[in-house]
Amino acid sequence: MFFFCNTKLNSQELLFGFTGGLNMNTISTKSDDGGLKIGINLGGLTQYKIDQNKSIIANLKFSTKGQQFSKIQENQHEHFKIYHTTTLYYIDIPIMFQYHIKDLIGIGAGPSFNFCLGGKDKSQIGNDPWNIRKFEKELYNPFEFGLAFGVFTNDLGQSSFNNIFIEFNCFLGLTNIFKNYDRNTNTGVFVNIGYIIEQPLKKK
Repeated sequence: MFFFCNTKLNSQELLFGFTGGLNMNTISTKSDDGGLKIGINLGGLTQYKIDQNKSIIANLKFSTKGQQFSKIQENQHEHFKIYHTTTLYYIDIPIMFQYHIKDLIGIGAGPSFNFCLGGKDKSQIGNDPWNIRKFEKELYNPFEFGLAFGVFTNDLGQSSFNNIFIEFNCFLGLTNIFKNYDRNTNTGVFVNIGYIIEQPLKKK
């Protein structure tokens, strides 16, 4: 999710920009095997400024999610390490209401409508070669719904650099990733930096 505020703008203005950053994601299940996986996200945004303190922002971004973990397993008095990583590819469309608390900070929250493009599993036992398995379409749900919330900066910097912003957001998935399994939802945080590339388009 991406955020921007310019306190000098008049009400009812439309802003455009882009943003990107890192994800730290895991898959929440009943198992304890899940671990954090670092991914990326990159996309664009449109922000509609309602008034000086409130706005609505919609984003369209490509995002990589998933999880990874490793553990030691014993077999016939031998110990070996198991590595496993799951990578998922998404198009995320969060739509958030944001409230600007002070000149330099604000908060936001809203739903996120995400579409899974596919994914893959990679696993390795000891020093054996990696085993890679791509997900078939019938294994995963193509649509994901969740909630996003977080904080963002307003007008970071001075002069020509005041269109730069930073955001820290959390995401809680409410629908399962994989079909025919118990609870398995995406959970993660996003740390992004962005820039507004066009002048406001004022509504007449």
